[in-house]
Amino acid sequence: MAGFLLRWVDMLKHNLVLFIAGLAMGVSASQIEFDFSKDTLDQAPPGFASLVTGQGQPAQWKVVEEQVPPLLAPLEPNAPGNNTTRAALSVQSFNMEEDQCPVLLFTNEIFNDFTLTTRFKISGGIVDPSAGVVFRAQDQSNYYVVRASTEGNLLWYKVVNGQSYVGNGIGVKLPMTKDVWRELRIECSGNQIRCYLDGRLAIPPAKEGAPTNDLAINDTTFSNGKIGFWSKADTKCYFVDARVQYTPRVPYVQIVINNIIKQYPHLRGLKVYASKNQGLPVVIGAIDEHDLGAVGTKTEAAVIERGSIYYLKEHGTVEITLPLRDRNGDVAAALKVKMKTFVGETQANAVARAVLVKKAIEQQLETMRDING
Repeated sequence: MAGFLLRWVDMLKHNLVLFIAGLAMGVSASQIEFDFSKDTLDQAPPGFASLVTGQGQPAQWKVVEEQVPPLLAPLEPNAPGNNTTRAALSVQSFNMEEDQCPVLLFTNEIFNDFTLTTRFKISGGIVDPSAGVVFRAQDQSNYYVVRASTEGNLLWYKVVNGQSYVGNGIGVKLPMTKDVWRELRIECSGNQIRCYLDGRLAIPPAKEGAPTNDLAINDTTFSNGKIGFWSKADTKCYFVDARVQYTPRVPYVQIVINNIIKQYPHLRGLKVYASKNQGLPVVIGAIDEHDLGAVGTKTEAAVIERGSIYYLKEHGTVEITLPLRDRNGDVAAALKVKMKTFVGETQANAVARAVLVKKAIEQQLETMRDING
């Protein structure tokens, strides 16, 4: 009973911290929850890219059904129905090389300040079974990682140009038993990083008598980046209850669009689509910011791939989809312009009007990075 009360108090403290963090971030704070139950079994969840640190082949990350205990422990340890079958993210590579690590990056967002929480379980592996998360990742060769090992430690370190700075990392010895679910939480604010295990600050380790609020890892290597899941070599592991609370960045392309609509106030619609991964392009800039993140169609994909222009006439309006190019002339995105038409307007006239908007945007978006963030 005492153990249950302690866990209950820890959970309340955890939720209170998240609530206060949300207030501190203001009304713009957002949260992404990775609900794997909505994804197809035996396939990787959409919006992620499977990569590998090292020279091997990427691992097969997939959604599987797994027995998972409730977030809040029951009053009686032997009470029936403690575990339930739930959808979980799983990976096990057959790669036995110690310096090759499977990474699954979430590609639909880049995060500055955030709190990332997930539960994980290590179930098998021969080469130092380890699992964790990556964050502020630029790619598979540049990121921060926090990983737990069944050898009995939790470690934070960075990977730069594929080189792991394990020796310069910060770690703590903690028991890590196989087939036991643990909760990992990462908090990033500016260049300060804190890592919690099961609701308690673990990295940097607390000093006796020192306030935990004053403790943090300070590192300026990466100021923002993607988040994702990580494992080592042939480790078999699972992840559930993953979520990110964060302050959304305002993409530069959105700032440009906000300026453009002042210049062209009579536009009925304006969207910029960019390819984020192997799927269809998504909206990265729009007059209506509720459209951000919406998935496009084969039309926008064709515009980006072939540089073609699409014309659609509707009742009282025309919609032109055309390529948005960087200063090198390369197609970086698709621009969809919706305008009110007039009697006698030809397709050529409509396209010419849309091209004026396109050129006004391109003058402010010089590089591919300006467009894709």
